Amino acid sequence: MESELQRNAKRSELHAHLTVTASDGLPLSKDLLFEVLLRLPAKVLCRFRLVCRSWRSLISDPIFVKAHSSRHPLVVGLRYVPMSGRGWRSRRRHDHQIQLLDPFSGNVLRRIRTRQSWRDHELSTHLGLLCISERGRAQEEATVLNPATGELLMLPTTGIVTKYKDKSMTWSTCVLGWVPSTGEYKVLRVCRYNDGPYLDGDRVQIYHVITVGRDASWRVKPCPPVQVAKEARAVINGVAYFLMDIDPARSNGVIAAFDLATEEWRHPMLRGPLNGHCIRAKDEDRRSSFDLTDLNGCLVSICRTWSYCFDKCSVDLWFLADVDKELWIKQYSLRYAPFGDLARIFTPLAILDDERILMWVQGAEELRAYDPRTSTWTNLSMIDNIFHIGMYQGSLLC
Repeated sequence: MESELQRNAKRSELHAHLTVTASDGLPLSKDLLFEVLLRLPAKVLCRFRLVCRSWRSLISDPIFVKAHSSRHPLVVGLRYVPMSGRGWRSRRRHDHQIQLLDPFSGNVLRRIRTRQSWRDHELSTHLGLLCISERGRAQEEATVLNPATGELLMLPTTGIVTKYKDKSMTWSTCVLGWVPSTGEYKVLRVCRYNDGPYLDGDRVQIYHVITVGRDASWRVKPCPPVQVAKEARAVINGVAYFLMDIDPARSNGVIAAFDLATEEWRHPMLRGPLNGHCIRAKDEDRRSSFDLTDLNGCLVSICRTWSYCFDKCSVDLWFLADVDKELWIKQYSLRYAPFGDLARIFTPLAILDDERILMWVQGAEELRAYDPRTSTWTNLSMIDNIFHIGMYQGSLLC
């Protein structure tokens, strides 16, 4: 990780190439120019590139782009917009939109229409790309989108195993990840079938991988020792992590890890931070669920705990400090007020520059910020009709 001294040295080197004058003809402080432009939204900066070559050089520089992305985080969401028309097909058909939003105001900064469909879709985000995929289809269609350029790439359907096409598919999902060693993006696809009567037969999971922009068909991959969960997953440094597909109160015990570079499951599997010991005898009236997420490039295990009457609610965030030693550190323990008899799912999205934690409150459709120094919450914005929300780690300046 770069030290503060190294970052300042790079910034000084960049500033040395800038020649900007103020309205009185005197040279404008380069540090001041950097800080002023850093506070402007991406839409304005894209126009400011035309002011002069030095401004274009600054705004396009990776150092500035990274600093701007950190200062102006973007939330990306998949929105369903109902289509008008007569008949049940028209009423069920949706116009799918990818929306990039300012989490502090809820304003939509960019809309990208993907396609019309009456099927449910889901969203997988990683760095500067998104993957939009259909759920519950053997020949699932998936699209990779670059929101900065609007470029869409339809992934092929060839190579997908179809021997279970007569079986009942309970769910399918696509996970997008970037491989640091090659600079390529790959998509891992998981389908689960019931090899027997619906919900009563043996469950079978099939895994496929494809390299975005290179492969013409999917490649079948071996199964891990356990079946993985659909929602509880995260991609860190080219490795896709999954919780087990079992009772959520026990699924933190082991984590399956798929290496996108070698396209193999890692052995042994990674042990979670609590290993099923979080529920003590005196807490028998409490329930817990677990999840995985990526917080600023670190794998985080989320432990949500609540009582049956929802009068005691908390979210504990365990950070993986050393994957080889399986060392987890609980850095945050968030408490929040109950919502009567209605449960809310709090999901951390990012750690902001001011050390607050950006949270998505599912059920309230609201973005909030939690300050761990004062243990206080701030309501940021309401976002309705959004499904599968996440952080966009790219930049609209690129």
